Amino acid sequence: MALSRDDLVHEMEAAFERIGVGWAGWPSAVTDPRLTARERLAALLLVMQVSPARVNGWPYGSDEDVIVRTLPRRSLPWDSDTAVFALEAAIANGCMHYLTGPALRGAEKVIDAGSTDPALHAVLSRCAEQLGEIGDIWGADQDRRHARRLLSKLLPPGLLDLSAIRDGDNWGEPARLAARQHDPDEVEPLVRTLAELGHRSPPQSWQKKIVAVLGPDSARVLVAEWLRSAAAAQEFDGAVAPFVHLLAPSNDDLVRAAVIAARWLRTDEVSAELLGALARRGAATRPPSTDSLAHRVSTAAIDTLAFRATSSDTAELGRLLEDLSRRDLVKKIGAALGPDGAARAAIRDAEIKRDKAIAVRRKGIETRSVVDAEVDRLLEAHVNDTLRELGFVNSGRVWRRFAESRVDVVDFYSNGDGWVAPRYGVLYPALHPKDGPAERVGAKGVTAFRLDLLVIDFGGHGSAWFLDRMAQRLRYEIDPFLRSCGDRGFLAEVLINGTGVPADDDTAIVTRFTGPRLRRKPFPPELALGALACAAGDRVSAAWWLDAAGAIGAGTGRQRWQDELDYWQRRLAELPRR
Repeated sequence: MALSRDDLVHEMEAAFERIGVGWAGWPSAVTDPRLTARERLAALLLVMQVSPARVNGWPYGSDEDVIVRTLPRRSLPWDSDTAVFALEAAIANGCMHYLTGPALRGAEKVIDAGSTDPALHAVLSRCAEQLGEIGDIWGADQDRRHARRLLSKLLPPGLLDLSAIRDGDNWGEPARLAARQHDPDEVEPLVRTLAELGHRSPPQSWQKKIVAVLGPDSARVLVAEWLRSAAAAQEFDGAVAPFVHLLAPSNDDLVRAAVIAARWLRTDEVSAELLGALARRGAATRPPSTDSLAHRVSTAAIDTLAFRATSSDTAELGRLLEDLSRRDLVKKIGAALGPDGAARAAIRDAEIKRDKAIAVRRKGIETRSVVDAEVDRLLEAHVNDTLRELGFVNSGRVWRRFAESRVDVVDFYSNGDGWVAPRYGVLYPALHPKDGPAERVGAKGVTAFRLDLLVIDFGGHGSAWFLDRMAQRLRYEIDPFLRSCGDRGFLAEVLINGTGVPADDDTAIVTRFTGPRLRRKPFPPELALGALACAAGDRVSAAWWLDAAGAIGAGTGRQRWQDELDYWQRRLAELPRR
């Protein structure tokens, strides 16, 4: 009779009554050391069944989250009924990885213990099918491969199961055809054992098993055929992976296992040159991606050459040391070749590091140069004429307009990847008198970040549509704002109340990042307004604003502008009284 939720609830009630906690202690009491392993397993199954159907499970650190993350790591008394229950719970909640992973590990313990329960096979099949519909996200691919390995273990001996070979590359179909050319009784144990390894490092138990199943000639020939097919396979650009790859994920595991199995084959069966070819193919990349086409296969080929260590294997490792450009693999080869090899590997590693640094710098310069040139072309086509009409002159991407009492600046910043963000504002030369303490700023060469008043907009990628919209914004919003900044009354509203600055773009393509902002000296708006009034000879306004600046407490940062306040108060005293 199948295990039910009521059965588990009764188990937990009895357990809580035994330790004197009561059902009110659920689920925090699950960590009580007085519970037996069976009772902890029952608690885990209950939590798994009531899982919220969402990717991230429970809130991190909650009782349920702790139970699902920690209990499966313990030695729990899994049996066929509990494994079926866990898998059913995972399926009911969308086969999310945080549930499916523990359920599959429980099922694996049961299968390794010798179970052949048809109910377990049926639920595993449904689980693998649902995982196949999810795709390769959130651990689903890893769980799908695990489920298929378990299914192959449950099949009766003598039935050749090739379900572990996956579509999605140019190796899978030739591998199936090669396997079907041999006696199933001779190659079925080999295929089953290769599929069992997965991502794991080969444990001693698996190595003993693989040596046993390599006894028949057909099995040894099949390993060689699969490796030759992998070495000759063309790269694949399909839906299984979002990049060019040599092997689909499940097939990558199978080929890697076959490469490891070649440790116990003679060099006339699997030559050193074939293993070297696999190492080179696996370590290769397809730009612009920097990922290896089959890195784990490449690593396994190097390990197999080092394990066999015949003269031809050692010679091939020496050639690979010069041919490969992955620093991790070069170091692995150096370690396999002994002290002399390690010294050669260190020299080769330094060469690779230097060459890659040069290539990165060259690529960055070339890429940025091309992108910048395209941005400049688009600005010229869509924006620059508008700025010329408005009276600006340019120096590169910085545009300046010189008025009687100010310099208006528009700077089109680009970070090298095609993103354009305008920065605009005003420099008031009167705030930088020759005899004053303020930093000298040249009006003809002023840039955005040395302006007295600066507004920064977020921009967008330099498309024609975006830059046309920016030209309209310059003409009807930014230009009127800059012209109005010559009026001290308008400027007071901007600095004191934050009104008058062009609004955020309602298309959300141009969104305000910061602004307006003042330079560090003068720091408070009152000082800036008083200084401008003083420079204009407006004694009344200057006195009002400078008194307001002087009333500001001696807080953090005041020392930065106190000398400037003193200067303008002296200038104010020199103004004629009317």
